[in-house]
Amino acid sequence: MEKRLFGLSVAIATPFDKNGKIELDEFEKHVINLLNSNVNSITFFGTTGEGPSISFDEKIKSLDYLLKKNLKLEHVIVSIIVSSFETAKFEVKKYNKLGIRNFLIAPPFFFKEPNQIAIEDWFTNVFSSSGINNNFFLYNIPQITKIKITYELVNNLRKRFGTQIVGVKDSSGDIEQTNRFLKLKDIMIAVGDERLIALAMKSGGAGSICGLSNIYPEILLDIINNKKDNPKILRIVKQILKYPVVPAIKSLISIKTKNKIWLNVRPPLNNLSDKSLESLKKIF
Repeated sequence: MEKRLFGLSVAIATPFDKNGKIELDEFEKHVINLLNSNVNSITFFGTTGEGPSISFDEKIKSLDYLLKKNLKLEHVIVSIIVSSFETAKFEVKKYNKLGIRNFLIAPPFFFKEPNQIAIEDWFTNVFSSSGINNNFFLYNIPQITKIKITYELVNNLRKRFGTQIVGVKDSSGDIEQTNRFLKLKDIMIAVGDERLIALAMKSGGAGSICGLSNIYPEILLDIINNKKDNPKILRIVKQILKYPVVPAIKSLISIKTKNKIWLNVRPPLNNLSDKSLESLKKIF
């Protein structure tokens, strides 16, 4: 992962069959289609990918399968969303055995009381044993984790661990927070909210890791490259926010691909109703 313009990484959705098993053939097909759209990388098992609902064994088997097909290591970022730093260290080491070195790591999310010193200690435990050849994006999504990644936290970790900390994915939806991150030197800031990509790019942003790139990679690449909003994307975001976001994104993939397998989500998420699905079809 070069320290330059990050570009577009697809926060890829995970396809499940009717029994809730990962559908590897469809997964591979989706990966190939996205890479053929010239996206820069693919981020697996994050929020859009339902990572917290998927076992580590399933993740390893899926990535091993895809890497033995057409997926190349330079296109892979893997999300680590756990509350135990020992589990995080274990996962990094296991992914390293597959050759994977690029990670999106969320803060511990179960206990809500920790201060920033405690959060920094948690990350320190992970990074101090992960080795200098791993690249980490810190994942700021406080509306879900209830834990904020702050400018000071990133700056402190960067000073201590250097180029291991390559960037921040800011999914806060708060442009003021994004702008604070953008003041950090020599670090890539990628936004998760499609509505803020153009604004962030104009202020020195590096790109985006976002869910709508599952459906509209070309449009989002254009927004990044030209630093200009696209009215279609703004309209679509407004529509999908009327529904649970992950099932809505997967429903849009289903509509685009004409494959109902993409409608399936894992508990605790629910599939969208037929009525909601019909409303989403009007987007196309």
